[in-house]
Amino acid sequence: MLANSKIKIVQDLVADLSKEEIIWLNGYLAGIVSTDVKHDKAPVAVSINKITIAYGTETGNAKRLAASFAAKAKKNGIQSKLVGLDQYRLTDLPKEEWFFAVISTQGDGEPPAGAKKFYDHLHQNSVSLSKLKYGVLALGDTAYPLFCKAGEDVDQQLQKLGATRVLPLQKLDTDYEAEADQWFNSLVNSLNNVQPASAPITTIAKKTSKQQYVGTVLTNINLNASGSSKETYHIEIAAEDVQFQPGDALGVVPVNDADVVRKIVSLS
Repeated sequence: MLANSKIKIVQDLVADLSKEEIIWLNGYLAGIVSTDVKHDKAPVAVSINKITIAYGTETGNAKRLAASFAAKAKKNGIQSKLVGLDQYRLTDLPKEEWFFAVISTQGDGEPPAGAKKFYDHLHQNSVSLSKLKYGVLALGDTAYPLFCKAGEDVDQQLQKLGATRVLPLQKLDTDYEAEADQWFNSLVNSLNNVQPASAPITTIAKKTSKQQYVGTVLTNINLNASGSSKETYHIEIAAEDVQFQPGDALGVVPVNDADVVRKIVSLS
């Protein structure tokens, strides 16, 4: 039990912290305890199935950090998927549970060229990310006025889309190694202290004949070379709460823009 004077110090500290900062503090304190206390029993397995560590880089620094984080996560028993934002499937984002981005800033607050598609996707779409828990590590240079602006934008936009920030945004200058390690150690401590989820209850429900969903076309690419008489398209459609089971069939009913239809009809 703490003395009254120490309780007062803790209460004053917590009163000025945000929810995300309290979560970070919890992980930090748990990490201190785990290094100081000897356990007679084997450590409990981490309840996190997998995290995604995505990087957006111009000079390679963000990629090196992300790769280092993935290696440390593995040593701590946490599986991780390491991927560049230039290769990241945007349709996977709403399905992610744990997503951590390492991204640098270029020029006048711009994201790296390889991260531009991901950056624009966050700002141009209203997809729900309510299942996502995330953290952003931003690299920059204080010599420039828009220090770590790309990382700030990604952090804010993820939160606007409903994701839950589990670590405060960390902005790093050119001498970043020590602070980056501290940020990731706090992340690992937080993940190691996540309570195991209760076992899912499996139910068998009667399948309805039809389910209708409203989707938005995200990608529409003609896979045939220019000049070809054939047209084969790769189309990605985003729709919330769609679940496929073996044997399901999909039918797509396109809807034309009403104004365009009226204009065409008026020409006949």
